[in-house]
Amino acid sequence: MKESRTLNRVVAAILTAAFLGFVLTAFVVMVTGHFQDLRKSIQLTDEKLALLPDSANPLGRLSGRINGFTAEIADDMWLKRELGYVNSAFQYALGKRMINTGSQNMVRLNTGHLYDLNPYKDLSKNVEDIIEQRGTVMKDYPFLFVYEHPTLYSDEMMPAGYDALDASARMADEAVAGLRAGGVQVLDSRDVLPVCGKPLDDLLLVTDQHWSTLAAITMGQAVAGELNAMTGAKLDPSLLDLDRLDTEKHEKLFIGKYGQRLGPKLVTPDDITEYWPKASDAQIHRVTRHVKRMVDVSGDFRDAVTRFEVLETPEGQSWNETAYMLYGLTESYSIFTNDSAPDYTILLLKDSYGAPIGTFLSLLARNVVCVDLRQDVDPLETWLDKYHPDAVVMAYSLQMLRDDNYAFE
Repeated sequence: MKESRTLNRVVAAILTAAFLGFVLTAFVVMVTGHFQDLRKSIQLTDEKLALLPDSANPLGRLSGRINGFTAEIADDMWLKRELGYVNSAFQYALGKRMINTGSQNMVRLNTGHLYDLNPYKDLSKNVEDIIEQRGTVMKDYPFLFVYEHPTLYSDEMMPAGYDALDASARMADEAVAGLRAGGVQVLDSRDVLPVCGKPLDDLLLVTDQHWSTLAAITMGQAVAGELNAMTGAKLDPSLLDLDRLDTEKHEKLFIGKYGQRLGPKLVTPDDITEYWPKASDAQIHRVTRHVKRMVDVSGDFRDAVTRFEVLETPEGQSWNETAYMLYGLTESYSIFTNDSAPDYTILLLKDSYGAPIGTFLSLLARNVVCVDLRQDVDPLETWLDKYHPDAVVMAYSLQMLRDDNYAFE
């Protein structure tokens, strides 16, 4: 027994030394390789200051620096991705269908799609904020709220027994009901995508929480139909019918947020498809502000709106993590002008789901102004005063409605 205790101490000492050595090595590699990124993370840039309330005290500013630093450390951790792959593979090797990836529990649905389970959160405050905006800032404008539901569109998709862990349907039902009770016109993607006649496999991405571009096109048609009914607009949704669009499929190109947790050995990359009009003389002028640069481009639809650079893959690799951004993601704003379309202006308050919806609406309306209010942009009142839209569309996903750090007002 004495020899056994001695051996245990030796083994424990070796393991402790190895662990501390790994931690020290990881820290040194992270600091030496990402020193400038870490230094910038604690700086209060103009962009960060814009996110702080005007009343932020020194403690609040310090908290902002700390949050920036801890977020950067998480991104720059040595072997972070590789260790994540090992963690996921180990959990699958144990026979688990739901795996824990940090703060999220991810399950593979019966259809093969990866999906983060959503615990319940009361969304009533954000719903009330939207209703208040509708009745104050936007009271003089026709207003449509588009609810963008994530991957789960059928009860049969969820593996047996896991439904109790996911409250996405309950939260969506409560939010949509609350908005409608508050007098807001709502277009719910759950009422559109499952009955649009297109297979769900073509509408959803397997490795990411976002929809496919086809789903965005389908929702764009539905938005146009709602605006026609609400405002008497003459938008033509048939311009986005599939038989009027050319396509080019980039097979097995994209691994999204969920797939990145597992790695390319455990997932098959998603296909990404381009869409553009077969016969159209429409000339689009697009002005987009990214965080650090402006884009001002004109041309036919395909050349003016498609971000071909996101289709590129790293050297020696057949897939990438950017291809979903083909028609936009979280740009501060994008302003589309199409002089051949009916004289109608849409102000779209969008998130990453809504960005491609706005892109394809540019084929239907003369002016489509897409703004991400989470970014450092002018307040909503300024956009309304500048463009006097014929309608305001707010297109937000469940993830947006659940985000406590986003102030809707």
